[in-house]
Amino acid sequence: MNYFEVFDMEPILNLDLKGLERKFHDLSRKHHPDYHTDRPEGERQDALAMTALLNDAYRTLKNPTARAEYLIQTQGLSIDRSRVPQSLLMEVFEINEELDRIRSTRKSGGDVQAMMDDLRDFQRQISDKRNFYDRQLEQAFTEWDQLVSKPDSEEKRRQQLSKLIDIISQSSYIRNLERDIEEEVSQ
Repeated sequence: MNYFEVFDMEPILNLDLKGLERKFHDLSRKHHPDYHTDRPEGERQDALAMTALLNDAYRTLKNPTARAEYLIQTQGLSIDRSRVPQSLLMEVFEINEELDRIRSTRKSGGDVQAMMDDLRDFQRQISDKRNFYDRQLEQAFTEWDQLVSKPDSEEKRRQQLSKLIDIISQSSYIRNLERDIEEEVSQ
């Protein structure tokens, strides 16, 4: 049983989060181990297993990126997070160089304040890119959801999954850069 099936939902990406939460609470009450203490051992174990599955499913499906990654995984595909998006190669190189300079200067006891302005500029650029990828992901979710209801769209679904993989891969690289910059700025 996959996570969408746990909540009796189609494998779509634009979920009604309030509806998901309601179903989660209803199913949690129904399967909570405390309500099965007087049942046979097998039923208690089933309730415990279902509770664990519910928690994992809810945690995954309530997060848009985790939901998309899970959907991709259920289709037998994976996301390559090690690949630097070609469109960001030079910018990533510049940012990593700047981060290394700051770390090195900080380590040697030097003043990094002047470098922080450049880093904050990079931070704004990266934030803009993250917002761009978030909008792309929202659009890709909508396109996927439209394809789910069409029985003859298997090839288009595969293409859409490929698009989702590319967006998530690039977006996760951006998020990691954003995290690294934030760590340096906050020191």
